[in-house]
Amino acid sequence: MSKSNVGKKTISKEEYTTNKVLTVFSVCLLGVLVLMIVQRLLDYANTWATGMLVVKVLLGIGIIGVIWGIVLLGLELSGRRNSAHRIISGRNVLIASIIMVLCMWAISYVGTQPIKMLYVVLPVLAVYYLVYHSYAPEFFVIAADCGMAIGLMWLIHRALVSSNFGWMAYAAVGAAVVLALLQLIIVWILRGKGGKFTFRGEKIDSHFSRNAYTMLTVTPLVMAVLVVAVLLMSSWTLVAMGCAAAYLFITAVYYTVKLM
Repeated sequence: MSKSNVGKKTISKEEYTTNKVLTVFSVCLLGVLVLMIVQRLLDYANTWATGMLVVKVLLGIGIIGVIWGIVLLGLELSGRRNSAHRIISGRNVLIASIIMVLCMWAISYVGTQPIKMLYVVLPVLAVYYLVYHSYAPEFFVIAADCGMAIGLMWLIHRALVSSNFGWMAYAAVGAAVVLALLQLIIVWILRGKGGKFTFRGEKIDSHFSRNAYTMLTVTPLVMAVLVVAVLLMSSWTLVAMGCAAAYLFITAVYYTVKLM
Protein backbone atom coordinates (compact mmCIF):
# COMPACT_ATOMS: atom_id res chain seq x y z
CA MET A 1 0.00 0.00 0.00
CA SER A 2 2.78 2.45 0.96
CA LYS A 3 4.70 1.76 -2.26
CA SER A 4 1.57 2.42 -4.30
CA ASN A 5 1.01 5.75 -2.56
CA VAL A 6 4.61 6.82 -3.12
CA GLY A 7 4.28 6.00 -6.81
CA LYS A 8 1.15 8.07 -7.13
CA LYS A 9 2.77 11.06 -5.44
CA THR A 10 5.76 10.87 -7.78
CA ILE A 11 3.55 10.70 -10.87
CA SER A 12 1.44 13.60 -9.58
CA LYS A 13 4.54 15.75 -9.13
CA GLU A 14 5.81 14.89 -12.61
CA GLU A 15 2.43 15.73 -14.14
CA TYR A 16 2.37 19.03 -12.27
CA THR A 17 5.83 19.93 -13.56
CA THR A 18 4.81 19.00 -17.11
CA ASN A 19 1.68 21.12 -16.85
CA LYS A 20 3.72 24.08 -15.57
CA VAL A 21 6.16 23.85 -18.47
CA LEU A 22 3.34 23.56 -21.01
CA THR A 23 1.57 26.53 -19.42
CA VAL A 24 4.70 28.68 -19.60
CA PHE A 25 5.23 27.77 -23.27
CA SER A 26 1.56 28.52 -24.03
CA VAL A 27 1.66 31.88 -22.25
CA CYS A 28 4.88 32.87 -24.04
CA LEU A 29 3.41 31.84 -27.41
CA LEU A 30 0.26 33.83 -26.66
CA GLY A 31 2.44 36.78 -25.66
CA VAL A 32 4.30 36.66 -28.99
CA LEU A 33 1.01 36.55 -30.91
CA VAL A 34 -0.35 39.52 -28.94
CA LEU A 35 2.87 41.46 -29.59
CA MET A 36 2.56 40.76 -33.32
CA ILE A 37 -0.96 42.20 -33.32
CA VAL A 38 0.13 45.24 -31.27
CA GLN A 39 3.08 45.91 -33.58
CA ARG A 40 0.88 45.68 -36.66
CA LEU A 41 -1.55 48.20 -35.16
CA LEU A 42 1.23 50.60 -34.16
CA ASP A 43 3.01 50.43 -37.52
CA TYR A 44 0.20 52.25 -39.37
CA ALA A 45 -1.03 55.77 -38.72
CA ASN A 46 -4.72 54.90 -39.16
CA THR A 47 -4.54 52.12 -36.51
CA TRP A 48 -1.94 53.67 -34.17
CA ALA A 49 -4.55 55.02 -31.75
CA THR A 50 -6.21 51.60 -31.55
CA GLY A 51 -2.84 50.00 -30.90
CA MET A 52 -2.09 52.40 -28.04
CA LEU A 53 -5.53 51.71 -26.58
CA VAL A 54 -4.78 47.97 -26.65
CA VAL A 55 -1.43 48.61 -24.95
CA LYS A 56 -3.10 50.64 -22.19
CA VAL A 57 -5.78 47.97 -21.67
CA LEU A 58 -3.11 45.27 -21.40
CA LEU A 59 -1.14 47.48 -19.01
CA GLY A 60 -4.24 47.83 -16.84
CA ILE A 61 -4.80 44.06 -16.90
CA GLY A 62 -1.19 43.59 -15.85
CA ILE A 63 -1.58 45.98 -12.91
CA ILE A 64 -4.73 44.15 -11.80
CA GLY A 65 -2.77 40.90 -12.10
CA VAL A 66 -0.02 42.30 -9.85
CA ILE A 67 -2.59 43.20 -7.20
CA TRP A 68 -4.22 39.77 -7.51
CA GLY A 69 -0.84 38.06 -7.24
CA ILE A 70 0.02 40.02 -4.10
CA VAL A 71 -3.32 39.06 -2.52
CA LEU A 72 -2.85 35.38 -3.39
CA LEU A 73 0.73 35.43 -2.11
CA GLY A 74 -0.44 36.98 1.16
CA LEU A 75 -3.08 34.28 1.60
CA GLU A 76 -0.52 31.57 0.89
CA LEU A 77 2.07 32.97 3.29
CA SER A 78 -0.57 33.26 6.03
CA GLY A 79 -1.60 29.62 5.50
CA ARG A 80 -5.14 30.42 4.39
CA ARG A 81 -4.45 29.11 0.87
CA ASN A 82 -2.43 26.10 -0.17
CA SER A 83 -0.16 26.78 -3.16
CA ALA A 84 1.10 23.19 -3.50
CA HIS A 85 0.62 21.82 -7.04
CA ARG A 86 -1.24 24.99 -8.10
CA ILE A 87 -0.31 26.57 -11.40
CA ILE A 88 -2.30 29.68 -10.50
CA SER A 89 -0.36 30.57 -7.36
CA GLY A 90 0.51 33.97 -5.96
CA ARG A 91 4.12 33.80 -7.07
CA ASN A 92 3.30 32.66 -10.62
CA VAL A 93 0.57 35.27 -11.11
CA LEU A 94 2.80 38.00 -9.69
CA ILE A 95 5.79 37.14 -11.92
CA ALA A 96 3.66 36.90 -15.08
CA SER A 97 1.85 40.15 -14.29
CA ILE A 98 5.06 42.07 -13.55
CA ILE A 99 6.55 40.93 -16.89
CA MET A 100 3.36 42.02 -18.66
CA VAL A 101 3.39 45.43 -16.96
CA LEU A 102 7.05 46.04 -17.84
CA CYS A 103 6.50 45.02 -21.47
CA MET A 104 3.44 47.22 -21.96
CA TRP A 105 5.05 50.12 -20.12
CA ALA A 106 8.11 49.94 -22.37
CA ILE A 107 5.95 49.82 -25.52
CA SER A 108 3.79 52.75 -24.39
CA TYR A 109 6.84 54.98 -23.79
CA VAL A 110 9.38 53.77 -26.35
CA GLY A 111 7.22 52.44 -29.18
CA THR A 112 7.59 49.25 -31.20
CA GLN A 113 11.35 48.89 -30.68
CA PRO A 114 11.02 46.76 -27.48
CA ILE A 115 8.65 44.40 -29.33
CA LYS A 116 11.46 43.13 -31.57
CA MET A 117 13.52 42.28 -28.49
CA LEU A 118 10.55 40.61 -26.80
CA TYR A 119 10.14 38.29 -29.79
CA VAL A 120 13.42 36.74 -28.64
CA VAL A 121 13.11 37.21 -24.87
CA LEU A 122 9.77 35.43 -24.38
CA PRO A 123 10.73 32.16 -26.19
CA VAL A 124 14.11 32.22 -24.42
CA LEU A 125 12.36 32.48 -21.03
CA ALA A 126 10.20 29.47 -21.94
CA VAL A 127 13.26 27.44 -22.96
CA TYR A 128 15.10 28.35 -19.76
CA TYR A 129 12.06 27.28 -17.74
CA LEU A 130 12.13 23.91 -19.51
CA VAL A 131 15.86 23.57 -18.81
CA TYR A 132 15.33 24.44 -15.15
CA HIS A 133 12.81 21.63 -14.67
CA SER A 134 14.25 19.00 -17.01
CA TYR A 135 18.04 19.14 -16.75
CA ALA A 136 20.65 18.94 -14.01
CA PRO A 137 20.79 22.08 -11.83
CA GLU A 138 24.31 22.96 -12.95
CA PHE A 139 23.31 22.97 -16.62
CA PHE A 140 20.69 25.63 -15.91
CA VAL A 141 23.44 27.81 -14.42
CA ILE A 142 25.70 27.05 -17.40
CA ALA A 143 22.91 27.96 -19.83
CA ALA A 144 22.29 31.18 -17.89
CA ASP A 145 26.00 32.04 -18.06
CA CYS A 146 26.10 31.51 -21.83
CA GLY A 147 22.86 33.38 -22.44
CA MET A 148 24.00 36.31 -20.32
CA ALA A 149 27.36 36.41 -22.10
CA ILE A 150 25.76 36.40 -25.56
CA GLY A 151 23.42 39.19 -24.51
CA LEU A 152 26.32 41.28 -23.17
CA MET A 153 28.32 40.69 -26.37
CA TRP A 154 25.39 41.96 -28.44
CA LEU A 155 25.06 44.97 -26.13
CA ILE A 156 28.78 45.76 -26.42
CA HIS A 157 28.64 45.54 -30.21
CA ARG A 158 25.64 47.87 -30.36
CA ALA A 159 27.25 50.30 -27.91
CA LEU A 160 30.54 50.48 -29.82
CA VAL A 161 28.84 51.42 -33.11
CA SER A 162 27.02 54.25 -31.35
CA SER A 163 28.84 57.46 -30.46
CA ASN A 164 26.52 58.26 -27.55
CA PHE A 165 26.45 54.92 -25.74
CA GLY A 166 30.07 53.79 -25.84
CA TRP A 167 30.17 53.78 -22.05
CA MET A 168 27.65 50.91 -22.04
CA ALA A 169 30.28 48.62 -23.57
CA TYR A 170 32.59 49.11 -20.58
CA ALA A 171 29.65 48.73 -18.19
CA ALA A 172 28.75 45.43 -19.85
CA VAL A 173 32.32 44.13 -19.50
CA GLY A 174 32.33 45.18 -15.85
CA ALA A 175 29.04 43.36 -15.29
CA ALA A 176 30.45 40.19 -16.92
CA VAL A 177 33.56 40.25 -14.73
CA VAL A 178 31.59 40.92 -11.53
CA LEU A 179 29.08 38.15 -12.28
CA ALA A 180 31.91 35.70 -13.05
CA LEU A 181 33.70 36.50 -9.79
CA LEU A 182 30.45 36.25 -7.84
CA GLN A 183 29.71 32.83 -9.30
CA LEU A 184 33.25 31.61 -8.58
CA ILE A 185 32.91 32.67 -4.94
CA ILE A 186 29.50 30.97 -4.58
CA VAL A 187 30.78 27.77 -6.23
CA TRP A 188 33.82 27.76 -3.95
CA ILE A 189 31.58 28.11 -0.88
CA LEU A 190 29.16 25.41 -2.05
CA ARG A 191 32.00 23.06 -2.85
CA GLY A 192 33.30 23.41 0.70
CA LYS A 193 29.84 22.63 2.07
CA GLY A 194 29.16 19.68 -0.20
CA GLY A 195 26.60 21.57 -2.28
CA LYS A 196 24.35 22.30 0.69
CA PHE A 197 23.26 25.68 2.03
CA THR A 198 20.65 27.17 4.35
CA PHE A 199 17.87 29.45 3.11
CA ARG A 200 15.28 30.90 5.50
CA GLY A 201 16.26 28.39 8.13
CA GLU A 202 15.78 25.45 5.75
CA LYS A 203 18.65 23.25 4.59
CA ILE A 204 18.75 22.91 0.80
CA ASP A 205 20.81 20.53 -1.32
CA SER A 206 21.85 21.86 -4.73
CA HIS A 207 22.05 18.27 -6.09
CA PHE A 208 25.10 19.08 -8.19
CA SER A 209 26.76 16.17 -9.98
CA ARG A 210 30.39 15.15 -9.54
CA ASN A 211 31.73 17.32 -12.37
CA ALA A 212 29.42 20.26 -11.64
CA TYR A 213 31.95 22.36 -9.74
CA THR A 214 34.51 22.10 -12.52
CA MET A 215 31.95 23.14 -15.16
CA LEU A 216 30.62 25.97 -12.98
CA THR A 217 34.17 27.25 -12.54
CA VAL A 218 35.28 26.99 -16.17
CA THR A 219 32.09 28.37 -17.75
CA PRO A 220 32.03 31.88 -16.19
CA LEU A 221 35.76 32.28 -16.90
CA VAL A 222 35.33 31.33 -20.57
CA MET A 223 32.30 33.61 -20.96
CA ALA A 224 34.08 36.55 -19.29
CA VAL A 225 37.06 36.12 -21.62
CA LEU A 226 34.76 36.10 -24.67
CA VAL A 227 32.98 39.25 -23.49
CA VAL A 228 36.29 41.06 -22.96
CA ALA A 229 37.45 39.86 -26.39
CA VAL A 230 34.43 41.50 -28.03
CA LEU A 231 35.35 44.82 -26.40
CA LEU A 232 38.93 44.57 -27.62
CA MET A 233 38.08 43.21 -31.09
CA SER A 234 34.56 44.27 -31.99
CA SER A 235 34.91 42.90 -35.53
CA TRP A 236 35.05 39.41 -34.01
CA THR A 237 31.70 39.76 -32.24
CA LEU A 238 29.94 37.10 -34.32
CA VAL A 239 32.84 34.70 -33.81
CA ALA A 240 32.76 35.19 -30.04
CA MET A 241 28.97 34.77 -29.94
CA GLY A 242 29.34 31.64 -32.07
CA CYS A 243 31.90 30.23 -29.63
CA ALA A 244 29.54 30.85 -26.70
CA ALA A 245 26.66 29.23 -28.60
CA ALA A 246 28.86 26.24 -29.54
CA TYR A 247 29.93 25.86 -25.90
CA LEU A 248 26.28 25.85 -24.84
CA PHE A 249 25.34 23.36 -27.57
CA ILE A 250 28.12 20.93 -26.61
CA THR A 251 27.20 21.03 -22.93
CA ALA A 252 23.51 20.65 -23.83
CA VAL A 253 24.31 17.50 -25.80
CA TYR A 254 26.36 16.17 -22.89
CA TYR A 255 23.63 16.72 -20.32
CA THR A 256 20.94 15.46 -22.70
CA VAL A 257 22.85 12.20 -23.12
CA LYS A 258 23.11 11.94 -19.32
CA LEU A 259 19.31 12.08 -19.09
CA MET A 260 18.95 9.00 -21.29
